[in-house]
Amino acid sequence: MSKRRLDGEKTKQHIVEKATELFSQKGYSATSIEDICQATGASKGSLYYHFKNKEQLFLHLLEKQYNEWVDLWQEKEKEFETSIDKLYGLATFFLEDFLSHPLKKAGEEFSGSQLADPAILEQVLEMLSSSYTLYTSIFQEGINRGDFAPCDPEEMAMILEGLMNGIINVGYQMDDERLHALLKRSIDVLLHGIVAK
Repeated sequence: MSKRRLDGEKTKQHIVEKATELFSQKGYSATSIEDICQATGASKGSLYYHFKNKEQLFLHLLEKQYNEWVDLWQEKEKEFETSIDKLYGLATFFLEDFLSHPLKKAGEEFSGSQLADPAILEQVLEMLSSSYTLYTSIFQEGINRGDFAPCDPEEMAMILEGLMNGIINVGYQMDDERLHALLKRSIDVLLHGIVAK
């Protein structure tokens, strides 16, 4: 790799790191291109060389963090033997990521923004919905192994996503320990139901 290209990659990485800090501290709307240039020491020309606009930069950050999340989960998943254990493990992993994710609030703000370019917003929503593939594979494996009764794994993946996000939304004021317990209980209910046998 040439020195010029190496310097360009370092500049891009520096922009990514500083922009992540700014978006997580100030939110999406309150962070301007000028803020990013000031924090990075990069000119607008340099920033626009790497990213077409603020939305493209933010999309890059979300994709980077999402890909890291997928890689981490795929490693973590190996620790669990059964599909049932994987569901509990995934719920814990999901919550811990939510609690530590630097771009979570900015991502929610961006997704709900009327100012977002519809094409970029569609890419963000498509990326986030691709997590269903990970969930679907757990349900399909559970069905194949006899851990779960026959069901539509894609439908169950959507239910699981809604359940986990819903628990986090209603429990946002709870302490972490109580929120973990509530999410575990929600997986119990998903697996076993509440109908008297």
